[in-house]
Amino acid sequence: MNSRKQKKGSVKLELLASSLIPLILVGGILLIMGATMMKNGMEDEVLSGLLADAMLYRDIGMHQEAPEGDNSCEDLLKANTGVDFTWFEGDTRYATSVVKADGTRPIGTKASDEVIKEVLGNQHTFTSNNTDVAGQKYFVAYAPVIEDGKVTGMAFAGKPKSTVESHITKSVMAMVIVGIVLVVIAGIVVLRLATSIAKAITDNLEIIEALADGRFIRSEGGKVRNDELGEMQENMDALIDKLSTIVGHIKETTQALDDSSTELSSTANQISNTADDVSNAVQDIAKGATEQADSIESVTRNVAEIDQAVSAVTDNTGMLANTAEDMSANSKQSENQLDNLQKSFRSMESSINDISEAISATESAVEVVNEKVDLITNIASQTNLLALNASIEAARAGDAGRGFAVVATEIGNLATDSNTTADEIRKEMNNLLRTSQQATRIAEEVLGISKEVTGVLDDTSGSVQGLISGIDTTVGGIGTISSSADVCMHAKNIVVDAISSLSAISEENAAATEETSASMQELNATVNELAASASSLSDLSRKLAEDMKFFK
Repeated sequence: MNSRKQKKGSVKLELLASSLIPLILVGGILLIMGATMMKNGMEDEVLSGLLADAMLYRDIGMHQEAPEGDNSCEDLLKANTGVDFTWFEGDTRYATSVVKADGTRPIGTKASDEVIKEVLGNQHTFTSNNTDVAGQKYFVAYAPVIEDGKVTGMAFAGKPKSTVESHITKSVMAMVIVGIVLVVIAGIVVLRLATSIAKAITDNLEIIEALADGRFIRSEGGKVRNDELGEMQENMDALIDKLSTIVGHIKETTQALDDSSTELSSTANQISNTADDVSNAVQDIAKGATEQADSIESVTRNVAEIDQAVSAVTDNTGMLANTAEDMSANSKQSENQLDNLQKSFRSMESSINDISEAISATESAVEVVNEKVDLITNIASQTNLLALNASIEAARAGDAGRGFAVVATEIGNLATDSNTTADEIRKEMNNLLRTSQQATRIAEEVLGISKEVTGVLDDTSGSVQGLISGIDTTVGGIGTISSSADVCMHAKNIVVDAISSLSAISEENAAATEETSASMQELNATVNELAASASSLSDLSRKLAEDMKFFK
């Protein structure tokens, strides 16, 4: 019970913590933000109102003429609005409703440098929430007085900062109090809601704890909520009722099952004992018959194997004789083919040598052609030089040498073409030379391979001749084996006839005893399974009865 109370308090505290703490935090943050925004907004509103008052005051003062120190207009405006007003001629106070602590007015004093610069210098309005006026902090607004395009003075409107802040503080405090009241009301609602949820959870927890102890109880007081928790409470009560009914039926069934399993186990044990005795007797008979049948079958199998072996030897000797003859003929044919192949390879070696010599001659011819091409190149260079000299002499001769200049140009072109053709011939000859050298290397490699193959063929020819001699010897041995196999086949037929009769009788006896033994073994196995199932069923019944004692 103490554990349940601790859990109840824990759930309630968790619900309150998860609801009230965010509520208080959010409420506090919103109150602080609201108060700050409200204070700033009200200050801006005061400054906007003061600026409007300063502009209205400026419009009024520009149409009035009064001597310096005549403050009647300013006092009248202050009495109606609660705002102090001051008229500046240039940067000097000309008339004002501001009264200092000693009862005097700051007539003839100057404005601050910041105000003078912004209003008189830049012709802008000026507002501030913390400006010193006659020794006291003010919310102020200044408007420039412009006549004929020039700034001649300023119009001032302001309120003491203490008065403005007192009004703002009262408004903010009112808003804070309202916010705190709303948070308290929300906290009370959350507290009642958390208490109700905690009670519903506690009721369900009591039902579950009782069920864990094997007791069936229902919730007290019925349904207390109309939400999911209330529906869960109704479902828990219905579950307890259903479980109570099921457990009662299981207890009754368990008792009946225990009685039946006990009787079945006793009967199965009696049948099992009788079946074991019969099975042992049949097995002894079956064992003797089986051993006799196995012996006869073993002899039969051995004779059959001898039959198969002799038949196989006979068949194989005939096949082997034919094969040996074929191998002898094929070996002789292979020997002839190897001789022809050796002759072909030797002829190929001679041809390769001829090809190598032809390729060497080609390389020599290529070198000669290259020398001739070099000679052509030199002649073309000399011809080109002569054509150039002829062109120069034709140019010196003027019109008389014009025809000679044309001939010199054509000779120069011919020399250039000859030089280009010689280069192309040299490139082709170089390619032919490289190809010839590569062909020479390949011919040498093929010649080496041909010599290796010739050596292998010589070795193979010797092996084939030895094989032919061995095959002839094998053919003679196969004839002897064939004669011995015929004698074994005749003796085997006599033994097979004698064993066949004895095998038929022993097989019939063994089959009958084995069939009887198998039937008894199946019966014995079935009875044993039945006994084991009955015993297992009895154990399960007792265990189920013990488990059901858990439920009161």
